[in-house]
Amino acid sequence: MKRSCLLAALTLLLSLGWSAAAPVKRRAVVVFGDSISAGSNLPAADRDKLWLRLLERESNDALLMINEGKGGRPSASRPEFDAMLARQPKMDLLVIALGMNDSRDITEQCVPKAVENLRYMITQARQKHGAALPVLLVGPTNINKSALGPTKPIANEREAKLKELGTAFEKLAQETKCDYVSLFGSVPESSLTKDGVHPDGTGNAAIAEVMKKALGL
Repeated sequence: MKRSCLLAALTLLLSLGWSAAAPVKRRAVVVFGDSISAGSNLPAADRDKLWLRLLERESNDALLMINEGKGGRPSASRPEFDAMLARQPKMDLLVIALGMNDSRDITEQCVPKAVENLRYMITQARQKHGAALPVLLVGPTNINKSALGPTKPIANEREAKLKELGTAFEKLAQETKCDYVSLFGSVPESSLTKDGVHPDGTGNAAIAEVMKKALGL
């Protein structure tokens, strides 16, 4: 992923946070995502292994990861996004991590609809927080097709949609001057045995490694 000047600036702030004698104000990173961001499918004993929490610790508390994830959320959740903007008066970086639930729709309309929903979110966020607000679009993770539940009969089609969504999100990022990172292929299949979708603690650690690079950690 080509890092923008905005994320490069964030990297500089993080390095200052590690080295300066005086404490630096934590940077607020709002993550608007689905259950993979919410961690709702992790056992209670493993909640500290959620990738957001791992990133926060790895940043040496220079980042404040604000979890706005919700299980089952598709990209069409515009009212929920608007409500999030209303309750989050400050953000230094917006991360949008959606697409997994959209992939259940294997029609031709799936990807165009998701792109327009994300475009709406980017526009709304920058109207409230300024045109220079850094936004990171996250392409959805891979699945374990053999472990899927109800959508197992369309496992191949769903996997194809996840790839299409990632490609389309990357193009949208270029058009809207956002950053993009793909999580597809980052999670080992052995970490997706529960239901084919939700990663275990090891899978979350793998996501965190990719996200650390995206955030310049």
